[in-house]
Amino acid sequence: MTTADKLALLGGTPAIDRPLPHEIWPPRADEAELAALTEQRNTDISIKGNSGPIGQLEAEFLAFLDHGVRYAVTFNSGTSALLAAYFALGVREGVEVVGPALTYHAALSPVFALRGDVVLADIDPVSRGLDPKALEAAITENTRVVTVVHQWGHPCDMDAILAVAERYGLRVLEDCSHAHGSRYKGKPVGTFGDAAVFSLQANKAVYAGEGGILVTDDALVQDRAVLLGHYRDRSRDSVIDEELRSHWVTGFGLKLRMSPFNAIVARHSLAAFPARKEARHRCLRHFGELLREVDYLEPVTVPDHVDMGAWYGYKPLYRPEALGGVPRSVLIEALRAEGMEVGAPSGPRLATLPLYARPENPLFPGTPKRASAPEPGSHAAHVEQHALSLPSFTDWPEDVALIEAYAEAFRKIGRHREALAAHAAETAR
Repeated sequence: MTTADKLALLGGTPAIDRPLPHEIWPPRADEAELAALTEQRNTDISIKGNSGPIGQLEAEFLAFLDHGVRYAVTFNSGTSALLAAYFALGVREGVEVVGPALTYHAALSPVFALRGDVVLADIDPVSRGLDPKALEAAITENTRVVTVVHQWGHPCDMDAILAVAERYGLRVLEDCSHAHGSRYKGKPVGTFGDAAVFSLQANKAVYAGEGGILVTDDALVQDRAVLLGHYRDRSRDSVIDEELRSHWVTGFGLKLRMSPFNAIVARHSLAAFPARKEARHRCLRHFGELLREVDYLEPVTVPDHVDMGAWYGYKPLYRPEALGGVPRSVLIEALRAEGMEVGAPSGPRLATLPLYARPENPLFPGTPKRASAPEPGSHAAHVEQHALSLPSFTDWPEDVALIEAYAEAFRKIGRHREALAAHAAETAR
């Protein structure tokens, strides 16, 4: 056997020869973006209202959502925007929010800052988002809000979730942090619920470095969100309700506004998004087609009625029974030896984290809260234990050779499954 036809983990030649990292994000700034940043530095480094690039970004983001909602409010992070959304939707002590058991922790953690409780419900195995039946089973007399996370860019079953919410009189918050440009039955995510939040953190397809944006079609939600994170000019100019506008000097005491520099970066990444999205789709369609030949992987399923938008990494599921029971950790080790950029998704089930699992709210010592326990055998547990996280790939056609090298690395592992299984058994002793 030649070294080229031997697993790199066992002394063979790697299938992929391109140096890491393979996903370099965010892209480098072009001259126009750098010039705009320089101009802003010499114009105004602290915008107090929503003039200049702040207001321009908010207007452009509403257009990005096909004007499906009327209001947009920028914040210094997606987490701050979520805090404002929960506050605006009425989360407080005694209120329960139902959300998905497997997602990024910040999708629900701001609830604790408002003394609310989080109830975790299982996910749908296809969308990896909130399962409508599990949502309904989790509702109690204290439930007021349901948080829908379009996990890894895949839209949730919004028809079914909205039907449940209407039946029980719940407010719906969409966390679209992974789902820029995603659509459900042709309609942009972020335009279905009572409010929606998009993270603009550096890893996102539309990025500001740090930043977030809240969108809503509800004037009262807009008013309360503005007052939570803004004051003076912005509150005076944006808040519609006269009684609430009486707080314009102070807002509600916090300052969570976005920097104009972040807004400039976000505007340029938003303008570049359509071309990057199309390139990413071409890359990942090609990747998915190649991975269908790999029997120990379950490629990402994208039904005809959804658009994955920007994606957020490529995350197939591992079928260990097809690879002789090799643990996922050993498979990842073997793939990395072949030169692949691969790992397990970074977010564990929320119920395994102390913030969610323990019965005391750490922000308010001595204050009890509802504790969550992991559910063995759930869809969330299965996805957590079997998902792989691979690059999104954005450069078409430049990335074609790399994508095909990744596919060959997966096939190579399959050809040598017996050797890998023997290695796994030996190292487990």
